[in-house]
Amino acid sequence: MSKGEQLDNTQGSTLNPPQDFDELADWLVTIGSHFSPAELHGAVVGALSGAMRLPARQWALFGLAVTGADQRLDEGQFEEAIGILGGLASTQLEQLTDIEMAFQLFLPDDDHEIEQRTESLAHWCKGFLGGFAEARAHTGKAAKDQSKPELTPSVVEALQDMAAIAQASAQGAAASQDDGPHQHEDEADWDEDDDLFDPLAVEAPRPSTGDEEAERDYVEVIEYLRLAALTVFTEHGWVEATPASKTSPKPAPPADNERTLH
Repeated sequence: MSKGEQLDNTQGSTLNPPQDFDELADWLVTIGSHFSPAELHGAVVGALSGAMRLPARQWALFGLAVTGADQRLDEGQFEEAIGILGGLASTQLEQLTDIEMAFQLFLPDDDHEIEQRTESLAHWCKGFLGGFAEARAHTGKAAKDQSKPELTPSVVEALQDMAAIAQASAQGAAASQDDGPHQHEDEADWDEDDDLFDPLAVEAPRPSTGDEEAERDYVEVIEYLRLAALTVFTEHGWVEATPASKTSPKPAPPADNERTLH
């Protein structure tokens, strides 16, 4: 199946797919879900980066299962979910394969407090790792020999960093709030080769450190995660590309002095 056919396959309705965090949050409210839009977006991108390609109806089932809303939608809401989640997968695939590297994370805008934005970073990473793991399981089941493609060192490194950032961001946000337990667990969701994901020296934004420093850390982490996601997709999930075209364009990995954020 060609890339164009796959993109067409994700169009389930005439509804416009969400283009950012707020639009996805608005749709989640319509189905009575308080699930993190950042985590849902991360899960879809992680699944795409794990080489999962589905028709629109299956993307709806995937996304609703992630949010836990799959059992309470009526027929009309489910048809809408096909358009929303199928369209989301389509637009994210287009952005991930865009030569201009237009892909961006779905995160709250700057009007939100740094604590909320930092917590959303953890949610996004948790979603990406969970979606990637689900895609790996899906491709393994689809293969006749039950084997999975090996992960390259760059992909392993990117996933390690996401797991470390997810944990650090969640802990930092929890330490700055006194409103009880959070909706999400602090640990990143990963159930394959857990020994690969030991915490690294990757620091998340620290709300307690001064507004300017926290904002700078936050921007740096977002850009690092964006490039990390593009690396995983390019090296592992870009099944539409030929071996020759898969080598270009490709995001350059951050320099060593950019990997440890302050």
